[in-house]
Amino acid sequence: MRWAYKVERGYPSLPLNLDIKSYCHALLTGGSGSGKSYALLYLTGTLLQENPQTIVTFCDFKNSEDFEFMKGYPNYYSGNDCYEGIMNYYESFCTAREQGRGKVHHLLICEEYPAMINYLTTRDKLDKTKKANDILAAVSEILMLGRGIGYGVWIVTQRADSSLFANGARDNFMVVVGLGRMSKEQKAMIFAGEELPDKIYHQGEGCLLADGHPLYEVAYPKIQNVVDWKKHIKEILMRNGNK
Repeated sequence: MRWAYKVERGYPSLPLNLDIKSYCHALLTGGSGSGKSYALLYLTGTLLQENPQTIVTFCDFKNSEDFEFMKGYPNYYSGNDCYEGIMNYYESFCTAREQGRGKVHHLLICEEYPAMINYLTTRDKLDKTKKANDILAAVSEILMLGRGIGYGVWIVTQRADSSLFANGARDNFMVVVGLGRMSKEQKAMIFAGEELPDKIYHQGEGCLLADGHPLYEVAYPKIQNVVDWKKHIKEILMRNGNK
């Protein structure tokens, strides 16, 4: 699928294409206003255009206006329901591990993942539960073992702290995207050992590192008709989610 457009000499040029089957796990980071949600909308639409059979589980913890159009789709979860969504996806993943890889690709998308973990951690202390650990363990296992059976994970976060990914699972992301202005700490966190250009990135611009590739400067193009783009996403999701 098309992950972004490479930036050469200051301008977007060729599309960066990577096979979703080989590059199934992605980490999308950037501060507030960096264009993460827009990039995610672009990537979701592109994925479904090029791989329309993909079954997506979408967990939107902050219940964003950007993705409220997905309401009504069976595999869309928002707010506190995101725990159920992730655990349902994990259960499907466990079944697939027992039965072997199927023909259809599955993808879990988690928007504002750290906020969900922080909230669940607080609730766990009050309710004497362990939902945060459930999520951390489930996502970690999928990151480590999901590729071989067609189960991917896209995590969207402002910061990709290692504490969010148990047992070093953060190293299993095949694609890492950093958008907008990033601190030195953030750069070192997600692009360890890479020399990043000394420049300020604007909204929708940044760097992408994929396994087996050099670091690319990238940008996400403007969606010409957002309403139609969202409508197309919803139509494909509903078709797949109701099978």
